[in-house]
Amino acid sequence: MKQVELVNGDLRFPALLTGDGEPVLLLHGFPDTHENWADIMQRLAGAGYTAVAPALRGYAPSCQPGSGDYALTAALEDLMAFTDQLGGRVHLIGHDWGAVLGYLACARYPETFSSFSALAIPPLKRLPQALLRVPEQLGLSAYIPFFQLPLAAETWLNRNDLDGVATLWRRWSPGWEAGRYLEQAKHTLAQPGVLSAALGWYRHLPRLWRRDLRQASKTLLGETRVPTQVLLGESDGCMSPRLLDHTIYPSDFPEGLHVKTLADAGHFLHLQQPDAVAALLVEHIRKEENKTVDS
Repeated sequence: MKQVELVNGDLRFPALLTGDGEPVLLLHGFPDTHENWADIMQRLAGAGYTAVAPALRGYAPSCQPGSGDYALTAALEDLMAFTDQLGGRVHLIGHDWGAVLGYLACARYPETFSSFSALAIPPLKRLPQALLRVPEQLGLSAYIPFFQLPLAAETWLNRNDLDGVATLWRRWSPGWEAGRYLEQAKHTLAQPGVLSAALGWYRHLPRLWRRDLRQASKTLLGETRVPTQVLLGESDGCMSPRLLDHTIYPSDFPEGLHVKTLADAGHFLHLQQPDAVAALLVEHIRKEENKTVDS
């Protein structure tokens, strides 16, 4: 496993890299770290792929912009710079915020992505309507407006050696002992400026007076012309698996859509069930490669 950097302008993003073959880009979520992809990356490398997992914008001091811009559209610019550095076309895997970013990227730039796997986040196009039918999600998502409050979120998350972060992990993957994964996430979030930067992703959500964010919202209402796989844990305490009943419309994914829920897994399903998740990821990627060869 190599420590490398990806670059977008003056921002330098620490990343892990391993393997040799078609590039697979893995995007982490909150409150997490790119380093927690290592187990999945080793399995992807063993299957013949080059796996690259960068820190997202703000998750290291070297990739915190002076402008303080943590809008999804700014992260999209980072992602497209990454794909250029990896040769221009990649398989994309995203968890949590990484999956949200992946949905936007695949909707806007489908020619860049050979396949997409979204972990722990259902399709976004019909999510607003789904909330009306899955009201418990409003309770599960109550952390979002809280995170948008100045200072209060940092205070709660930081208390007692980032115990607030540990609380989220326990709620979102109940009954699981996160061990070293949680410690690695806390180590990343404890770096200078990282916790506030990570919360900046949430604080930019309501800024729809920005033209780029309004356009991004419109983009997510269109079709996703990338072969897509959606994986959720059956005990996810952040995103209710019941949302799948109201967000899965194959017509929204004309290049194909595969959906799977995993038993004995919550929000951090890729860490709880790395063998099962890696097998599904490899199967999805290979299926799309075989289609290319056959055509």
